[in-house]
Amino acid sequence: MAFERKETRVASGPISYFVAGQGEPLLYLHPAAGVGVSKPIETLAQTRTVYMPVTPGFDGTAPHPSVKSMEALADVAASFINVAIGKRCDVIGASFGGWEALWLAVKHHDKIDHLVLEAPAGVPAGGKGGLPSDPAELRRKLFAYPDRAPPMTKPMEQIQGNRRMLDHYGATSLADGSLSGRVAEIKAPTLILMGTKDEIIPPETGRYLKGAIAGSHLAYVYDAAHVIESDQPERLTRIVSSFLERGEAYIVNWGSSSASAVPGGVRR
Repeated sequence: MAFERKETRVASGPISYFVAGQGEPLLYLHPAAGVGVSKPIETLAQTRTVYMPVTPGFDGTAPHPSVKSMEALADVAASFINVAIGKRCDVIGASFGGWEALWLAVKHHDKIDHLVLEAPAGVPAGGKGGLPSDPAELRRKLFAYPDRAPPMTKPMEQIQGNRRMLDHYGATSLADGSLSGRVAEIKAPTLILMGTKDEIIPPETGRYLKGAIAGSHLAYVYDAAHVIESDQPERLTRIVSSFLERGEAYIVNWGSSSASAVPGGVRR
């Protein structure tokens, strides 16, 4: 499915975004690698209108001068919902985008229906994890199955620019002390997804969020490292689609999906 690139503007500056599909709106907040269309996103776009804004400063876009923190970036996301979507929507945030989604859910709960967090950064992880500086080591930790990873089609200058934007938003350490004390304010039905082989955002993060967000659901996707969408696209798609369609009644298929959940989800 082809995503169309469009432009809009919020108070802090211009926003480029990609959109495809039809149906109820779904906002996807991308990871630090920038925007990319994975198999799960293509599948979701068959029944949803998927919006993928480019975080200012990523993928060759210009940063907004007044936006220099993850908390401020969440305000940009809320403004994007207002101008491009026009109503409440479901939200998926992956890694860096999960950090942004957490702040969005804390500060702008009226903008979100259901919230999905894929290996989200931004909360305490017991001093473990983090992004290695060596490219080969980083790739090993991102993907349990590198052969399933999307091809690297972005120019190296753009890839390096995306990495520099972590420092711009104060996100290099992957932890946000201000956020950790506020995640309990999140009201949206929330699904937290963690890969069982993730060494960048370790399991402690999922357990922390599960304990802090009332009524949230935590599921571990077997045999997936940090980029669950690439390592286990079918399993992730089944879990996310079920949660978005059924909310509190979502079901993890224990017989074939190779995903496990802690109390708060529905087992069979």
